[in-house]
Amino acid sequence: LSVTPLSKSRGLKFAEQQLLRHGWEQGKGLGRAENGISEAIKVKVKCDKGGVGHKEGEQFTFHWWDHVFNKASSNLQVESDQIFGEMNKRNTLYYKKEIHMLFQLGDF
Repeated sequence: LSVTPLSKSRGLKFAEQQLLRHGWEQGKGLGRAENGISEAIKVKVKCDKGGVGHKEGEQFTFHWWDHVFNKASSNLQVESDQIFGEMNKRNTLYYKKEIHMLFQLGDF
């Protein structure tokens, strides 16, 4: 807690008095073995409205919908040959019906 006497705040003076009352000496560390911190922790004023640990740019880099889609699609099991085979059969049957109908209309 080595701070110049002119710049000590009221709270810092109180803390130093409490430490001195319990046997602490200036320049020594805190704790039974005196190996703890020897200077007061510097406090920063937080002016923004983000929470503690909030990273402002993270909201623009984390795409949650991509993760949700990947998780949902990983549960699907599709055999592509089966689907395209069925589609081709349907298309050829429909195509044959159209051609057959045209030929029937032309027979009149």
